[in-house]
Amino acid sequence: MHYLEGLENVRIINSFLRILNKDYTRDFWSSSVVEEIRRMAVTGRPIRIFRRGVRRYRVLDRLSFDRYEVTLNGDETYTADLTTRIGGVELSAPIYIGDMSFGALSGVPNVVVAEVADELNLVAGIGEGGLHPEVGRHRRIFIQWASARFGIDIDVLMRGLGIVIKIGQGAKPGIGGHLPGSKVTKLISTVRRIPVGVDALSPAPHHDIYSIEDLKQRIDALKEATGKPVLVKIAATNYTPYIVVGIARMGADGVIIDGHGAGTGAAPQVVKDNVGIPIELAVASADRMLRREGLRDGFTVIASGRVSSADDAAKVIALGADAVALGTSVLISMGCVMARTCHTGNCPAGITSKLTEGSVLVDHELAKRGALNYLRAFQVELGLIVDKLGLGSVRELVGRRDLLRGSCIGGELAKILDVDDECDADPPPLKAGGSVWTPDYSIYASQLAKKGDVVITSMGSTGPPEVEPPKRLIDWLRLDGAQVTKPSIDPYREDIDTSVYLAGGRLTMSSPIIIRPPREWGAEQLERAKFVAHLMDIAIDLYGLPNPTGRHASRVMWDRPLRGMAALVTNPSYLGGKLTPETDAPVYVRLPPLKDPISHVKQYLNLVSGIIIDDELGGETDLEVSLVNADLGLRRLGVRYRVDVVAHMSALRSSGDVVKLAALGADAVEVSSILSKAIVPGGFEDKLINIVNGLKREVAQLLGAAGVYTYYSTVVGNRELLRALDPRVKELLRVKVAGEW
Repeated sequence: MHYLEGLENVRIINSFLRILNKDYTRDFWSSSVVEEIRRMAVTGRPIRIFRRGVRRYRVLDRLSFDRYEVTLNGDETYTADLTTRIGGVELSAPIYIGDMSFGALSGVPNVVVAEVADELNLVAGIGEGGLHPEVGRHRRIFIQWASARFGIDIDVLMRGLGIVIKIGQGAKPGIGGHLPGSKVTKLISTVRRIPVGVDALSPAPHHDIYSIEDLKQRIDALKEATGKPVLVKIAATNYTPYIVVGIARMGADGVIIDGHGAGTGAAPQVVKDNVGIPIELAVASADRMLRREGLRDGFTVIASGRVSSADDAAKVIALGADAVALGTSVLISMGCVMARTCHTGNCPAGITSKLTEGSVLVDHELAKRGALNYLRAFQVELGLIVDKLGLGSVRELVGRRDLLRGSCIGGELAKILDVDDECDADPPPLKAGGSVWTPDYSIYASQLAKKGDVVITSMGSTGPPEVEPPKRLIDWLRLDGAQVTKPSIDPYREDIDTSVYLAGGRLTMSSPIIIRPPREWGAEQLERAKFVAHLMDIAIDLYGLPNPTGRHASRVMWDRPLRGMAALVTNPSYLGGKLTPETDAPVYVRLPPLKDPISHVKQYLNLVSGIIIDDELGGETDLEVSLVNADLGLRRLGVRYRVDVVAHMSALRSSGDVVKLAALGADAVEVSSILSKAIVPGGFEDKLINIVNGLKREVAQLLGAAGVYTYYSTVVGNRELLRALDPRVKELLRVKVAGEW
């Protein structure tokens, strides 16, 4: 191919590599899923229909068509009509090959996707980042109009059948695109029209779309300039139904809703794991609101994100989608082994390699044959499902929620999905047990300590509850992602205030993070930790540790008076005795997680500056429950503005946990276990600084993704920023269920 001219010593991968041994707790796209897609890619035939869900905590896997799983013998045919329309464009099947950019992919997959779309009469999105020179030779493509407009002009817009305004993405709601500088080679810089070797960071919001009226202007302008249909791509977040109705009213031809867990070439790990909601909940709620407002007819809804089989596709179509987008599964059919090195450009299968001398690239014929066979098999599988459901066309399946049954999904989710729920056994437990330090988060901690910056990874989320079993109640919570009417804020280009003011302003901190040193740290390490706290304008809690010296005491929270200390931390029995410390430092009370923590200190609230809820002390309930009850209890008494709430979660592992605990009611959060995990002998002080700095920057990323400028005045106790993935958590933590209007 001429676009590879000038590249020397290129190694071509012309056969499938060995599948990595991953189970369902390590990756959504586990070895068994990859193996099944490969078999379809080789044979061009489906293997089974009405497959039973294997991911115990995933909502979509707990929905079924109430049919037994059927293993196919390989020669089945279907009679159902699979044709559908996307923005007026007719397709042979309801499949949109998802937006994957040139740069994130190595070029060969981009060309293959365009060729396959032409041959199978489907459509493919080119993704952000300009038009690959050979992709532009094909007709059945949709051009993406993203926030940075890399490589986009009127000539490029006229090449495809339609245009997609990308507002959000399921892997990183509220965050702009990110192509690491190491992958911006000469060819990519030419196509994207940016310098070689520089990170391609798209703005989080479109800087000409800050309202629904602005969006209408862009839709109208693009339609007038090109005469083509315009879709809008958003991430699945808290307010998806309202956003989709606005998009429909503003004259768009359709919407692509990209759900949590969707793949990406590069994104902050904490955003991937903690922001956004599953596609099934977003599609069902959006479809219901569109119908309620009389906007459903003629408006296309495409469901994207973790559609791994035609069974998944049929379910989301029954929940209200007209079509599904396929991305990761198509890459697997070309040879992807889920190595998760996309962001580095060192892809062993040659799918996401950077285009430089010595590149590893997938063979064009291998990739095309695999993608063609897989998509043909996918269509057969979907056609057989439609046949077995007694329908004449896939269009008759759209919105047929009456054909679905839930299995122990709970009343609130059943209502949102509008399906009947049956529960013959116990629902999945809220906490599966085990360590939070999975391999992915062990790597995350070490990367945080090494780089002191936002940790970037690739592909979809492996976090709880859909992949990794939930270990804590906050594993069921997702943060909001801002879009259109509540624009996101770009932490790379705009200042986001993460400051915290404790004890009525007597203790100011640059971020909501308090260092909680592990017990195994020695005297020298404690002195260095105190210095880091002083240097970075945060506090350090020396609970259970030896008597410190007076150096840097202005940042120390401790259980014995120390001249110039930040705060005296004590227990309720001390309050009942002689509350006359030898210092005028603010007083905090340390409590275990109690169901009604405020009742234990109510009579002393005029004497204290705050409470520290510490799950290391045991307790009678979960830290999250106690935290919410403390926040609400103080608000009822009218003293929340002057009494702080600090949380220490011994199993805290990321900045995502910090922001969730803040939204549940914590003014500040003590971090401890991540320090033990990440700080090993050598470079102690630098690593501690890096961890604190990295967490602070990630907190800013999460706030920006939610459209929040200031942590202290907006996030603390703002449970509306959260959604629960299980109705039982709603009752415990006073948080709405995902998809709830």
